[in-house]
Amino acid sequence: MNVSRAGTILLLGAALPAVLAPGCSKKDEPQVAADPNAFPANYRRDIARFLTQSLTNRADFRGAMISEPALKPVEDSQHYVVCVQFNPKSPIKTKAVVFLGGQMTQFVDSTPAQCADAVYQPFKELDAATPAA
Repeated sequence: MNVSRAGTILLLGAALPAVLAPGCSKKDEPQVAADPNAFPANYRRDIARFLTQSLTNRADFRGAMISEPALKPVEDSQHYVVCVQFNPKSPIKTKAVVFLGGQMTQFVDSTPAQCADAVYQPFKELDAATPAA
């Protein structure tokens, strides 16, 4: 290999990281942290979609009630929680849906602190949904 060709390869090898680095680095851009307590704007639709994929018994859907999102204690912090109450004949009773950053992250049995003071309204979106086959 002659010196000029070796120098060209060495120069390209040294320049390549400098060319690629600006595209990979976000050092200069301010990073915006997601708000962990962003309001779940589409909570009814998201929960109905999740439940239609999870529940297969149409009877569980009838007469379901839902609360509006409220900041509630979840372990050591506050998160938006939506309470879903199924019909009394269903083996599933009251569930808490926990949101983080506006996204549904948990569907769990509710605690008294989470749903005791919930104000329920008919969950028409779920009532109208058809469970996955």
